[in-house]
Amino acid sequence: MFERFASDTRTSVEAARKEAQAAGVTAIEAEHLLLALSRRPEARKLGLDHDEIADALALEEERSLAAVGIDRSQYDLTGSAARGDAKLGTSAKLAIERALRITAKRGQRRLTALNLLLGVISAEHGRVPRALELAGIDIHELRARL
Repeated sequence: MFERFASDTRTSVEAARKEAQAAGVTAIEAEHLLLALSRRPEARKLGLDHDEIADALALEEERSLAAVGIDRSQYDLTGSAARGDAKLGTSAKLAIERALRITAKRGQRRLTALNLLLGVISAEHGRVPRALELAGIDIHELRARL
C-alpha cells in the first residue's frame, strides 16, 4: 500500500506518527493525520489551522468524556509511547482506504497529501468530524474545494 504514497503523503504519515507520540499514544489515528496535514501550506490555504484543530480536538475529547461522566481534568489520560512505537490505528487505516479510493476514482496513480486529507475529512462519524464542527469548519465546503 505505501508504495502508492507520494512523497508528501509519506512525510505527512511520519508527521502524524510524531503527533501521536507527542500525545503519548501508541496508535496513529485519523486525528493525528489531520493534525499533521493541517501543518501543510496547502491545508492552511484551505483554512485549516493546526492550533485551532488541536484545540477543537481537545474540546471534543473533553465533551465526549463528559458525556459518559468523566471529568477530563481529574485524570491523566496520556500514555508514554516509545519512539517509533506508534502504528496505524483503525480510523487512520479507514481514512487511507478512503483516500486510495478517491485517488483511483480520480485516475491518479499516487496518493497525494491532499487526497489523504480528503480521506480523513470524509469520515461520517468519529473525532475528526466532531472536532471540525467545533472548529467551525464546514466539512462539505472543504470537501468540495479538495
